[in-house]
Amino acid sequence: MSSAHNHDDNDGSIRFGIILNSLYTIVEFGFGILTGSLALIADATHNLTDTVTLSISYVANRIARRSPDESKTFGYGRATILAALLNATIMLLVAGIIIYEAISRLFHPTPVEGGVVALVALVGVGVNGSIAYVLSKRRQDLNMKSAFVDMAFDALSSLAAVIAGLIMWLTGVAYIDSIVALLIASLLIYNVIKIFREAIQILLEGTPSNLQINDVALAIRKVNQVEKVDDLHIWSIRSGYFALSCHVVLASPNQPKDNEAVLAEIKNILRTEFSIAHNTIEVELSPCTDDEYTGAH
Repeated sequence: MSSAHNHDDNDGSIRFGIILNSLYTIVEFGFGILTGSLALIADATHNLTDTVTLSISYVANRIARRSPDESKTFGYGRATILAALLNATIMLLVAGIIIYEAISRLFHPTPVEGGVVALVALVGVGVNGSIAYVLSKRRQDLNMKSAFVDMAFDALSSLAAVIAGLIMWLTGVAYIDSIVALLIASLLIYNVIKIFREAIQILLEGTPSNLQINDVALAIRKVNQVEKVDDLHIWSIRSGYFALSCHVVLASPNQPKDNEAVLAEIKNILRTEFSIAHNTIEVELSPCTDDEYTGAH
């Protein structure tokens, strides 16, 4: 499947999410204000930011499809990583606001119509769950993953609001509303931190989390004529698109054609076993460093 086709699919998924989420946000805000439910207002506020974050993801996908040029020789794929960071920052701010309001409500409980809260939130489970399901098919991309996490936790928070509404309806205990809001915010923060870590790992050109650099070095050394691997670097150009550079020391001098055959075999192993598509490999007759695959020069 081509990259352009992937971006088109991503755009369609995000457009679906923006439209459906925006409509539900208006409804949920209205009922949250009418019932005085912090859980509904918190969820609606989060849904409002979802429209913003989904829009950011949409714009980033449009930018990412631009072809490489003299200024951006690797292309614009990392626009989606920046979008994921921005989305995560917005989600973190929202979580902070929810926590502040929830703690305030714990000290000053407000009566809430639990039955209405449960009914409105139940609709939210269906809306947010549908959007999360559509986005889940594209979450290999960090930008899409941030949007998916946002919508998945909206579905979860709506489910929590349903439970809170039923409890309040049956027992009349108002502080349950605030407890649910705190739970929603805590779960959101946990997943936002995971997105931050993955995005920063890519921007710092760290080794992808699903690859072990020792395993890659060992696979290269198993190729006939390869004696040593050094100056090995593996990083992500964008989500799911890995790059590698290294020096390989051959056991004995070879003709250029022989060297080409060794390099072709190495590149095939990297592509098929580790999904590393962009490779720069330099052949040497002696090591350039005493340390193997440490990144030292």
